[in-house]
Amino acid sequence: MNLSLPASGYLLACAPEGGRIGNRRRTALLVRAAAATDLVFRGRLRDAHGHAEPAGQGPTGDLVLDDLLTEVRGRGAWPWRSLLRHATMDTLRSVELQLSAAGVLTTHTTAVLRRNTRTVADAELVRTVHERAERALTSPLSEVDAASAALLALAAVAGVGVSRRTARRHSARLAEFAVPVVPALRKVVRGRWAMMAG
Repeated sequence: MNLSLPASGYLLACAPEGGRIGNRRRTALLVRAAAATDLVFRGRLRDAHGHAEPAGQGPTGDLVLDDLLTEVRGRGAWPWRSLLRHATMDTLRSVELQLSAAGVLTTHTTAVLRRNTRTVADAELVRTVHERAERALTSPLSEVDAASAALLALAAVAGVGVSRRTARRHSARLAEFAVPVVPALRKVVRGRWAMMAG
């Protein structure tokens, strides 16, 4: 199955053995940042002096990416940080709907509180995404594709899919993987932590 970067980010945030995500807010940040990065790789967004600026014409063929691209086009250039903070939960829900439609996610509603719980139907797919991330950390840099490298750097900053211990141990390697979105995501995450602590 060919996964977009935000879909891969969602699966990376899932527990490899259980197939459920832990922290929805952090996962939402990761998915939003992964969507922006995917658009950068496709040449549909570019960095213009610290702002995300639309590039290219027409749809990408991926609904999540097209929604984000429509947002950016509607407003013009956005500071990366603002783009990442805006509508994160909407982007997360869009990725979940996309994965559900593809049969990757199953949704169950609990009887008592009527809460939706989502699990990955194909645990092997989650393991594959996690193994790809592990290989990106340990393989020679020339063997690591740009998408895996960027996703791993974003996941480490968002604090999902990569443990803090692993992120510290491989900090130099993760710094090599940085894309324009990473510094903005780091500021958003730090801002959220400061807000919760204060």
